[in-house]
Amino acid sequence: GGAPTEEEVLQMAVDIERQAYAQTHTSQTHAFAPAQTHTATETVTEGETERSEETAMYGVGDGGGTTSSPPIATIRWDASAYTPDAQTNIDAEMPSEPAPEIDDGKLRVVIVTSELAPYSKSGGLADVCSKLSVALSRMGHRVMTVSPAYKTYDGVESTEVRKHFNMYGFETEVHYVHKFVQTDRTGADPSMGVDQIFVQNQACFERAGMYGDPGSHDYFDNLYRFAVLSWAALEAPLVLPAGNPFGEKVVFIANDWQTGLVPLLLTSHYKRWRVYGPARCLFVIHNMGYHGNFPNPLMYNYELENPRDTPKWSLCDLGLKDEAYYDQYKFIFPPDKRGDNGDVDDGECFKTLLGGIQMADRVVTVSPSYREEICTDNGGWGLNHHVMGRSDRLDGILNGIDTDEWNPETDPHIPHHYSVENQAGKAQCKAFLQKALSLREEPDAPLVAFIGRLAEQKGIDVIEQSLHWLMGDKDKSQLVMMGSGQPEYAEILTKAEAQYKGRICGYVGFSSEMEHLIMAGADILIMPSRYEPCGLPQMYAQRYGTVPIVHATGGLKDSVEQYQQGSDAPGADSKGQGWKFGNCDANGLKWGLGEAINIFNNNPVEWINIRTRGMKQDFDWKGAAEKYVQLMEWAQLDPPRHEPWPFNS
Repeated sequence: GGAPTEEEVLQMAVDIERQAYAQTHTSQTHAFAPAQTHTATETVTEGETERSEETAMYGVGDGGGTTSSPPIATIRWDASAYTPDAQTNIDAEMPSEPAPEIDDGKLRVVIVTSELAPYSKSGGLADVCSKLSVALSRMGHRVMTVSPAYKTYDGVESTEVRKHFNMYGFETEVHYVHKFVQTDRTGADPSMGVDQIFVQNQACFERAGMYGDPGSHDYFDNLYRFAVLSWAALEAPLVLPAGNPFGEKVVFIANDWQTGLVPLLLTSHYKRWRVYGPARCLFVIHNMGYHGNFPNPLMYNYELENPRDTPKWSLCDLGLKDEAYYDQYKFIFPPDKRGDNGDVDDGECFKTLLGGIQMADRVVTVSPSYREEICTDNGGWGLNHHVMGRSDRLDGILNGIDTDEWNPETDPHIPHHYSVENQAGKAQCKAFLQKALSLREEPDAPLVAFIGRLAEQKGIDVIEQSLHWLMGDKDKSQLVMMGSGQPEYAEILTKAEAQYKGRICGYVGFSSEMEHLIMAGADILIMPSRYEPCGLPQMYAQRYGTVPIVHATGGLKDSVEQYQQGSDAPGADSKGQGWKFGNCDANGLKWGLGEAINIFNNNPVEWINIRTRGMKQDFDWKGAAEKYVQLMEWAQLDPPRHEPWPFNS
């Protein structure tokens, strides 16, 4: 034959690397499940770039097509898109060998998340990832979750698998621990379940807070911490032994800025080594307001003659071979947004949320309306043009709720059970709640509730501006507010309770049991959020016959149908399960409350009709999970978002 082609030469180089690699690494066998073992080869992800004093600081974080995929061996070289950088990690090693494929027609799904209920939770992200994994497993798919071990969790077991990753010039070891959670409601299929994998590294994850110290200051090394999580998640399906291996045709679901590196590592490392060729990545935006901002450099060295000569950190510091795809994460702040108005600071910032959006095969938001909002100047938080660039692969799926956990017929946290057919228990739950919170025990008083984070986003100030109106004009109305967060908003709760003893309860803190009690005992739930990507309380409320009054934004808009009064005409019955107001201000909230309280006081039959319609709504996760499956199947049919570039050395 003639001279080998460029691709043949590249393939030969990879084969030589694999042979050398196999000769210098020892295979180990680990027992992941009783009597089921799988050989896992230990590897080290190298990154030997010298770490300067400046780069030792890692950064601060914020809070369907139908084309077939190309062959795994196909790599397209786009010289115009990539210029080799001076910083190159020549020692970056190959990933672990994948297990053989098993084609059973089911998806292999790995959900990568910084939070997972009930182990770690600061908001809805933890619930969504936990419940989505369960719903997908009940559909018969193979599901794994990967999240940090922020402490030792009950019921987890060691896998005896440890991995080492070299970043910033030093080695980080992680230990994988595991818990298998059965998900078959009937118990007939004990193999149906979710493999919950927790990544242990005491220095990285076992701290006072998940993202920052108790004073709400972000940890300086969050980029490093969540790079460790991302590397560990991508290695997990390759190295964790199992009777039914995941193989390479995996769909990774990465969530929010904390996992924005997953599609980068997948493309820039694994696919360049011909591993995970058919794998795809979905990136889920739960909150567009948190970008994962990491300045580059983190701090300027003003002792230098020219501080702009301060060395910048590179992707090699994160264990990658070179700077490929760095531009997908790069953002330049305008001078007026820089620390020194641009005198020295050039505004360069590495945004993990931005990179996740631009690198993933598909992007998902947590409600259809939020999908539209993040494409606008108001909802895009400065990234709307980048989001619009993904509009052909951008979807919105309304989150679901766990209808087993949130069921007034069986809820173990409430004193009296009730159902759509027999709602008598709700009045008894109301009486119990009033007594428990030292409110006046008045069954005819409309009991209004708020449950949420104490933050500007949630509209606590809007509630404060409506308090005196609610307590004065609406004679018997009562209010329960529960939440934790910023001290200035907590003070609003405590002051309101002190001013209106017996009519207002300001519960500073959070209790899952109390959340259930409030949902069952309240008549009305208010959510005056300035923006709400999805929101879950408004769905819980309807399930429990508590009527929601919400700002028409994001998932609140999608999950609450506006009340419309009926008439005497045939077929002209009333409809809707709540009220939505357009402007997030006191006037909007007062309008919704006024409409609801008027019907509560003067038309009890219609009030029962409203809450009955809410209780009949189907917010189960099954419907949302089916839509995720559709997107994952489309992603597998499409070619990957980015073809891996060949290494330049």
